[in-house]
Amino acid sequence: MTSHHTAFGAALAAVLLVLASGATAVAVDPSPLPTKGRTTIEADKQLNVGSAAQTVHVVWGFSDPAVDLPAPADLTLVIDARGLAGIARVVVADPRCTAHGRVFSCANQDTSQPTNLDFTVQAKTGAALGATGTILYTASAGRGTHATARAKVIVGIPELVVGKVPAMTHVSPGSRIRLPLRLRNTGDLATDRRVVLRWESAGGLAFDRKFSNCGYSVGSDLVAPDGRTSVTCVFKAPVAAGATVELSSPLTATVGEHVMTSVTHYWVEFLKPGERPGTGPEPGTGPALTLVPASGAGDGFERGTQGQVGVSADNSADLAATATAKRAAGAGEWTLALDAVNHGPASVYGTDHESVAVVDVVLPKHTVATDYRHAESEDSVYGPCLLRNGDTGTAPFEAGHRRYVCTVPYGIAVGGSQEFGLSVKTDKDYDGAKGTVTVRPGPAGIPLHDPHTSNDTVTFTFGTQPATGTDHTALVTTAAIGAALLAGTILVLRRRRRSR
Repeated sequence: MTSHHTAFGAALAAVLLVLASGATAVAVDPSPLPTKGRTTIEADKQLNVGSAAQTVHVVWGFSDPAVDLPAPADLTLVIDARGLAGIARVVVADPRCTAHGRVFSCANQDTSQPTNLDFTVQAKTGAALGATGTILYTASAGRGTHATARAKVIVGIPELVVGKVPAMTHVSPGSRIRLPLRLRNTGDLATDRRVVLRWESAGGLAFDRKFSNCGYSVGSDLVAPDGRTSVTCVFKAPVAAGATVELSSPLTATVGEHVMTSVTHYWVEFLKPGERPGTGPEPGTGPALTLVPASGAGDGFERGTQGQVGVSADNSADLAATATAKRAAGAGEWTLALDAVNHGPASVYGTDHESVAVVDVVLPKHTVATDYRHAESEDSVYGPCLLRNGDTGTAPFEAGHRRYVCTVPYGIAVGGSQEFGLSVKTDKDYDGAKGTVTVRPGPAGIPLHDPHTSNDTVTFTFGTQPATGTDHTALVTTAAIGAALLAGTILVLRRRRRSR
């Protein structure tokens, strides 16, 4: 008898023994695989409606986290608006939907159709402010489980606008400033959700962390100015329709020693039911900041939910130019490395994506640029080099010219630099003439109060091809950095570059 037959016989004998003894044999099968996925619905849990129709966005779909079930072709959503009788009107214009009175049945026929739709809700004429009703959503997806969700509909809309905060000028570095703020409810209904106020400052303001219902954070975005900070505060008390409120105590912040210009953006928003405010990693430790009835006339209000305030400090920034030429592979080909260096004491950052500084390049006669490279960080792209058009105009980069301008849109921190590179071609008539590189304020219009203008401009030349084939660097002259350059510490392009 084979081993297979032996094993089978032993198993059969064991079963017969169990049956002969009168015991009950229990077959243990593996757990069956799930046969149903999960249907999901994503929709706002609360809707405030007024006389104008507003759009509502709903997403429904099929989730299969445990088993590898195929995506179902038949996805359906039912919008049941019978709970809005006398309160609001629902209009569903999607061609996938069919109306049955106040009930709308929407169906997908294949997996290529989107699993979202928009419809509108509008308060009925004569509906009382504060009246409420309910929309019921029911979704199904093939063999998936059914899903339901509800949206509370409220007649009336609270609308908060933020007050204007006047700009502050001639502020001393190291001083503390106050940032008051007002809110006005221009809607027809009191706020019934948590109110969130956020401040985000770029340029070196350090906020005092003294309110327990506020979170404070410092950003690490390489594009952003030095000292990017934010404050997020949550308020639970309602703001009545037509009321104007202000902070029970203004925010206070210290102006950093490297600040020249700083901009603080602020805005107000409502938290959805169940939503986390994301207040920041470090909560305040003092008393809670509250909203209190406003006193005095104030400085007016913005037209919407956001505004900004600028702070200008009595500070200066010493921007300097450097230039280094190195022979490239081809005959008469060179790479001209350019830097705009900030020796401080202030960082220079723009607020509206305008260039805070530009680097003007004038190549010598009998030379032209053929391409350019510019340094970029891992998560941002700096400004390009452009063709200089006239004394102040620019045009997209074009090879074959002598005058170019490279832009610095985001800014330069103290001790930092913005680097560019031009590919240059000399012709047979080039005789060693000098070119110039000049760094100057950009169209952002930030006054630098540069204390050392002598290093704003440097000159350079392209050498001749040595018989040995070794590289020659350009001659660079500037009063402030000449000694350093002669010592062999010329700045070169260090960061990742991209060719254009």
